[in-house]
Amino acid sequence: MTAAPRLLIDIGNTRLKWAWCPGDGSGGGPAAPWTAAGALPHDRIGELPQRLVEAAGGRIAAMPETWASNVAGPGVAARLDEVLASAFALPSGAAPVVHWARSEPAHDLLDNGYREPARLGVDRWIGSIGARALHPQGDLMIVTAGTATTIDIVSAPRLTHGRSRFEGGLILPGLALMMGSLARNTAQLPELEMAEIARLAGSADRGGTQSRKPAAWADNTRDAIAAGCLSAQVGAVERIWREVSARGPARCLLSGGAREVLGAAMPVPFELHENLVLLGLAVLAGAFVPAQDAPPR
Repeated sequence: MTAAPRLLIDIGNTRLKWAWCPGDGSGGGPAAPWTAAGALPHDRIGELPQRLVEAAGGRIAAMPETWASNVAGPGVAARLDEVLASAFALPSGAAPVVHWARSEPAHDLLDNGYREPARLGVDRWIGSIGARALHPQGDLMIVTAGTATTIDIVSAPRLTHGRSRFEGGLILPGLALMMGSLARNTAQLPELEMAEIARLAGSADRGGTQSRKPAAWADNTRDAIAAGCLSAQVGAVERIWREVSARGPARCLLSGGAREVLGAAMPVPFELHENLVLLGLAVLAGAFVPAQDAPPR
């Protein structure tokens, strides 16, 4: 029996990310159970229906089962409701049915260890659910390089009860925010493009192997800004990784819009992922079945 298709939506601070999971199980693989995915800035949310039609290979007869995470506030959520209601010709005044994810005290075998669980950013919580489902064993350090860079820790399952725990983490300005803050709040420092910091960072493969080590300092102002912002990010990652990896087998997962740039300078082994929030939503929607996990090193 064919399941209903699912639409997964991750509304971040600057962009809406989406993924289309058809009901026939033809997803893209164990780490990304969708056939198509994309991103739109908030002011272009109206383009989402056309993107979905293209992803589905034609007209969508009815509104798909929709699961969403939102950290951008009620205004963007209301705009999404309007777009979905119009796209799927809902009766006048009818709101689309969207399963809005919330930060909760626990999900399955993952406990929320935040002091006030409901105050944990829903993207961090849902991303942790996705990461834990993808890798059920070992400690996890989850680095998300977006508008903000977050570093979150999920403990290994306890032998006594098999439960994991979201332990908390760090929040720091993302690379673009760091560079923009310098340009806005100083008299003579220039504003850099992300391409400039990417050039300085070098390149790395999906397993975290660097092909060129980035420079630690620079002999000109533009590169000095890029090197300083990059060093602040990777220094935080390295410090937390030392703490986590000292406890036992652990993995570092890296996602977010700036993941390629940050990954090129990462001083620790890591695994790239397209979007752990979307993966967590797939878990909630029942569209993700974890494969057998290999033990972390």
